[in-house]
Amino acid sequence: MRKFKIIPLLLLLLTLATSAAAQKKTQKTYIPWDNGKLVVSEEGRYLKHENGTPFFWLGETGWLLPERLNRDEAEYYLEQCKRRGYNVIQVQTLNNVPSMNIYGQYSMIDGYNFKNINQKGVYGYWDHMDYIIRTAARKGMYIGMVCIWGSPVNRGEMNVEQAKAYGKFLAERYKDEPNIIWFIGGDIRGDVKTAEWEALATSIKAIDKNHLMTFHPRGRTTSATWFNDAPWLDFNMFQSGHRRYGQRFGDGDYPIEENTEEDNWRFVERSMAMKPMKPVIDGEPIYEEIPHGLHDENELLWKDYDVRRYAYWSVFAGSFGHTYGHNSIMQFIKPGVGGAYGA
Repeated sequence: MRKFKIIPLLLLLLTLATSAAAQKKTQKTYIPWDNGKLVVSEEGRYLKHENGTPFFWLGETGWLLPERLNRDEAEYYLEQCKRRGYNVIQVQTLNNVPSMNIYGQYSMIDGYNFKNINQKGVYGYWDHMDYIIRTAARKGMYIGMVCIWGSPVNRGEMNVEQAKAYGKFLAERYKDEPNIIWFIGGDIRGDVKTAEWEALATSIKAIDKNHLMTFHPRGRTTSATWFNDAPWLDFNMFQSGHRRYGQRFGDGDYPIEENTEEDNWRFVERSMAMKPMKPVIDGEPIYEEIPHGLHDENELLWKDYDVRRYAYWSVFAGSFGHTYGHNSIMQFIKPGVGGAYGA
């Protein structure tokens, strides 16, 4: 008789398992901008959505995503980011002038004249960028678009007029995408090529009124130093950098006192003391598995517990979120593709 009593229990367990599987299958992706666009909170400390829903930035650095991954690889990467809870993917829209993607397509086919950028029958550079942005959107993630990295601008490969043309192109193409966050700069000080950065920022903002904007600065610096009063800067970003205490390399170019390089909470404290106060975030702390000091492969590597320390210090000091980075992932290293950051 006992074996017959087990059958209803088995049927119940089967029903519960089937129900759970069906529920998981039909579970909707959380789309944050369903709560309205991102805005700065009234007191200037955090980001939130228009309906008041708070937004905690959990970023991932996928810097070379537009150039090194194809469509299938990009979709896979973004899916893994979604499953791990990231909601902002930081990418270099242009790493060089011009940039070339995995399909051999260039970002500029006629310099900074984008009139004929969409070629019939060609899956171009910007078509691939469109795909990445819209794939991330389907998965409920923002794309933090570094419009152009600082190196080519510093080399003189984008002047003020070209910056205006490029900003106009970007704004017109992406102003209606729901998941854009603009990054001006790109690992560069704000007092280097300032006119170009101002031209790029203001040309985008003149067209795109819907998306927030920041400036990604050089290591050991913060956007607040140069642009806190700029009307186009919605929130501050600092790069606490990849060096440990005492790694000065003879350059002496640090705005902070001795033996405080790893204390990224100091950037938060100083940024929030400025007027007007704007939200602040560490957009590039140390990366997991990257050499101390960035480029010396003989150095020790930063580990997961180091990464967690930076996150705790920054967020507990008042940052509105945090960005993670991994040395290999942000480069998307493949066989035959060299690493750029000490790998």
